[in-house]
Amino acid sequence: MSVARRIDDLPWTKHVGGHHAPVPFYLTRDMFGGLPVEIAAAELSAIVDRLVAAAHEHEVSEVYFLLSPEPGGAEIEVSVDGEVHRLVAPAALFVPARTRHCFVTKRAAPGSFCLGVLLRSGASDLQATESPSSS
Repeated sequence: MSVARRIDDLPWTKHVGGHHAPVPFYLTRDMFGGLPVEIAAAELSAIVDRLVAAAHEHEVSEVYFLLSPEPGGAEIEVSVDGEVHRLVAPAALFVPARTRHCFVTKRAAPGSFCLGVLLRSGASDLQATESPSSS
């Protein structure tokens, strides 16, 4: 007998403080008996130059993952405590817990996504670090 479990009715939408509309989630802490992460995601090509959330903060850390079918196919600007970070796909940005942030899509090819990964377990102790390739 398999212990694998499947969920087909994705995404689930949730209201998230600061966001102007319910947010589509592909993983939530309520799935599969309880998870330490949540993943929200949006296809970006329809929301270029549209702010989908006011500056807000979470009690947990978040990692933004910017993905596009082709390298360089999407660009977002993320404001973190007033400092703007420009991300070009593929890219990731760590936002510590209780830090004000928001993003706006500057350009996006169809099929480009921004994933917000909310780290629910032990994430407040994480520190952003540079990869060996960025030194």
